[in-house]
Amino acid sequence: MSPQLRNPEPGGPPAPGPRRRIGVYVCHCGGNISDHVDVQRVVDAVSGEADVVVARDAMFTCSDAAQQEIAADIADQHLDGMVVASCSPKLHTFTFRGVAQRAGLNPYRYTQVNLREQCSWTHTDDPEGATRKAIRLVRAGIARTRLAEPLEPTVVRTVPRALVIGGGVAGMRAAIGLAEIGLGVLLVEREPKLGGWVAGLGVTYPHGAPGARLIARLAAEIARHPEITVLTGAEVVAKSGTYGNYQVTVRAQGEPATHEVGQIIVTTGFDSYAPGAGEYGYGIPGVVTLPEFRRLLDRTEGELTHEGRPVRSIAYVYCVGSRDGERAYCSRFCCSAAVHASLLAAERGAGIEQYHLYRDLRT
Repeated sequence: MSPQLRNPEPGGPPAPGPRRRIGVYVCHCGGNISDHVDVQRVVDAVSGEADVVVARDAMFTCSDAAQQEIAADIADQHLDGMVVASCSPKLHTFTFRGVAQRAGLNPYRYTQVNLREQCSWTHTDDPEGATRKAIRLVRAGIARTRLAEPLEPTVVRTVPRALVIGGGVAGMRAAIGLAEIGLGVLLVEREPKLGGWVAGLGVTYPHGAPGARLIARLAAEIARHPEITVLTGAEVVAKSGTYGNYQVTVRAQGEPATHEVGQIIVTTGFDSYAPGAGEYGYGIPGVVTLPEFRRLLDRTEGELTHEGRPVRSIAYVYCVGSRDGERAYCSRFCCSAAVHASLLAAERGAGIEQYHLYRDLRT
């Protein structure tokens, strides 16, 4: 059978192909749209478009009543496409995909046109122009729906086991969380012990517990989970496969072994910035990095001293090594760590004067 011709499009020749059956629904949005857009005029303008078999307006297309009416149209009119002209797709994409799916229409044959944020609210001073723009936007949505090829869901069989690379506090918590939902976990850490940075910390914020105690509690919880396998002194050296079914090679104690996993989580942590010689005075006695200062605080009891001398004043220089030409990002951690360190230092002596030199505080 030869293909039928679609009705002529405005401004263009007819296109070959089978006729589509599209429903169009224009929302008043309780006045948010209809206060500045002539909704009935939009409906009338698009009702004669090629392949449009239903064109309606609704006070709220997202209401239960309007959703039921759309679902009934899909069934009664045998719609194979749907256009909803209302608010931002960010708000209701999944709402109307659900309507389509419940009514037996592929949810990816649905198009949402934004008449609220992109038309009505943008042109409150020009109702005529807003209405003309709304008609063009809805016609574009109809054309998109006419040409859209529906997506079909695929089933991917996954290996019910996850690889977590990095055995710091984030990796340990990830491993426990995965095991608690029934997945097997391979936790790989290149250092001889789990814990990362937190294991070496003294007092931590906000509860004041030593970092080693927090890590010991997590390690004990991991040891109780038979689903978690821990490899320390190990590194991932190769990966192949695809989503849901990866083959990873892990070298532990010099011996490589291949493991099958369905997911990979990377929690490799961070490295502290190492200033260059002379950068902000680094290398001069008394100029230290924040991790070095934290170790000084953690190992000093009573009055805070450095190289045998009591500390009387401290200056904290923020953002060293970040938010510059080489590293434009903010690490998001340094402010909080510096403020916490200053609180710990204040506990060591009421007479210590402390100065914070910063561009912004993002803590």
